[in-house]
Amino acid sequence: MLNEKKDYTHVYWIGGSPCSGKSTIAEKLVRDLSCIYYQCDLFNEKHVTICHPSEHPTMHRLKDMSWNALWSRPVEQQVQEELEFYREEFGMIMSDVSALPDTSPIIVEGAALLPEKVEQLVPGPHHAIWIVPVPAFQKEHYAKREWIHGILESCDDPDAAFRNWMDRDIGFARYVAKDAMDRGFKVIFVDGSRSVQENYEEVRRHFRL
Repeated sequence: MLNEKKDYTHVYWIGGSPCSGKSTIAEKLVRDLSCIYYQCDLFNEKHVTICHPSEHPTMHRLKDMSWNALWSRPVEQQVQEELEFYREEFGMIMSDVSALPDTSPIIVEGAALLPEKVEQLVPGPHHAIWIVPVPAFQKEHYAKREWIHGILESCDDPDAAFRNWMDRDIGFARYVAKDAMDRGFKVIFVDGSRSVQENYEEVRRHFRL
């Protein structure tokens, strides 16, 4: 359960959508500043394994779906269920983060970090940022990821699956960016016009690190 009384002033949050460079930026912060790194994606499999149907119904329902079934759902349903999945997972993420030592700054990074959840924990807007790609940048760079081809080949219609996948991530990015801005958080939109180094420097300035 989320412990709202715990002090999280040493924690910095990088949310957003896939293919935005947020992991690269987090890794560079960790190297340059000797931070502790909690990468949400690395713990997703563990969380799915221990999810309970009564507490995490969406996680439990989706965990055994085939790739074909996942990408065949209507896109709006995919977006809403992804949001619900992350809402259910957040308590598990916070259990992990709360167990980390507080002797160094902690960088928590991942698409699973929804503004509505992070807002409850930060001392101010300079402790969180969201990074999202614009649609054209996302589609171009996602297609270059080798590991996606095995997933798509398992689908009945790989082209349709890829379109739905991209449309889901575009819808998710749009929702998260708007929600973050509505709550007063900074959002970086990645379109390829700036280097990863420039985005890294902006994140570091924003965090005041």
